[in-house]
Amino acid sequence: MTLTTERKTMTQPSFGQQIKSTVFNEFSWIWGGTIALFILCSFVAPGVVRPAAISSMLPFAAILAITAVGMTIVIQQRGLDMSLPGMMTIAGLLFAQIGFTTGSTLLAVPLTLAIALGIGIVNGLLVAKLNITPIVTTLATNAILMGAVRAVSGGSPMTAPAELAEFSHAKLFGVPMTLILAMLFIIVISIVTKRTIPGRRFVAVGANPAAATAAGIPILRYQVATYAIASLCFAVAGMLFTGFIGSASQTAGVDYLLPAIAAVVVGGTPFNGGRGSVIASGVAALFMTQLGQMVLALGAGTSVQLLVQALAIIIAVAVRHIPEYFGRP
Repeated sequence: MTLTTERKTMTQPSFGQQIKSTVFNEFSWIWGGTIALFILCSFVAPGVVRPAAISSMLPFAAILAITAVGMTIVIQQRGLDMSLPGMMTIAGLLFAQIGFTTGSTLLAVPLTLAIALGIGIVNGLLVAKLNITPIVTTLATNAILMGAVRAVSGGSPMTAPAELAEFSHAKLFGVPMTLILAMLFIIVISIVTKRTIPGRRFVAVGANPAAATAAGIPILRYQVATYAIASLCFAVAGMLFTGFIGSASQTAGVDYLLPAIAAVVVGGTPFNGGRGSVIASGVAALFMTQLGQMVLALGAGTSVQLLVQALAIIIAVAVRHIPEYFGRP
């Protein structure tokens, strides 16, 4: 055996190790867990797995998946964006306000997204440039946004523009448009982060900012862009939610903060930066939504639903250590 062959044998994992790392990894468990949940639902709450129930559940799962995508990339940068509730809520209100004022929803979309982009950039600059703790920064931003919500709404909900409501309820070949949009978000961001040079640099910045700086990577640019993209995700989710329920309320995004974080954790993305999977977070969003449907069908109250979400997070964190067990000699 030549020296080159020996080196390849030493560095390349065996076929069995490759299969083990693919099946037993921190991002693969959510697939089996989601399938198991649907099987469990068919026994304990068969009503929630009927086609009509699943069809009505998917748009909410899609909206949660979009928020989870934004939260995933922030957590990959060792941050946490607590401005999600305010961003979702103000985006729905701004879209409705601009749409009715200008009479054009085509104009309302880019203007709302531009405002969201600006807010995200400010968040990113405060975190990356001034080194303010992400939780403190985004909590402050959320407080400002919720104040803006009251100023824009005047204390009462606004009716969603008809075009937005039609789009949010529309289907393409029987698939909700909200779900298609969520899948586009997941696919595009997954390809960018895993298959492109900027995406690999983004992962490197999240994994070790000091090493990334030493390697000549402009970490400020990536950190600011992270919060900007997250705000765009939250704004899109807020507009879709407003269109789906038919009105822009003052509390539209409040119920999405914990489920979004839970979806990221359950999906397997760790809080120590770098590694992450928006695909797993998207599947986890489906898991969390269906879990909520099952709990509701069993007649549980809000307190029980929150308890179940907390247990899901704890179990997900525990399951994450199973691949380490299988990887031991």
